[in-house]
Amino acid sequence: MRVTGRHATRTPSTRSAKPAWELELGYGEIKTDMLDRLESIRCRTIAGVEQELWGILLAYNLIRLEMERTANDFGVEPTRISFVTSLRIICDTWSWCALASPGALPTRLKTMRELFTSPVLPERRTARRYPRAVKIKISNFPRKRPSNA
Repeated sequence: MRVTGRHATRTPSTRSAKPAWELELGYGEIKTDMLDRLESIRCRTIAGVEQELWGILLAYNLIRLEMERTANDFGVEPTRISFVTSLRIICDTWSWCALASPGALPTRLKTMRELFTSPVLPERRTARRYPRAVKIKISNFPRKRPSNA
């Protein structure tokens, strides 16, 4: 975006912001939702860290694959499927599968697919705009600050 005086004009460089934003959202989903805001990797060796990172990325891509399949089933864009809800459904299903007999796994997975009706989000608003504005001053009185007593 190029700003001249009071006006901002779009340039070709701002068109590439959407894919970069989607990458940031994906990184945020991994860090916030999958890892529960943990800041560190548990492994202490280089090979262990590499294995843990590959495991995280594999799990993320498998969840995204299931979201894409769900989107195709409902005829919507994959970005309209909630990552958080999908993650919770898959985690709950696999927790129950650990307790179930091997013969019950196909039934459990079918039930999981039926639960995927809930994560469909409404369409994104494309005409959202937030023009610049000056905030209104709330009071004419000065702020009360703590005294250094």
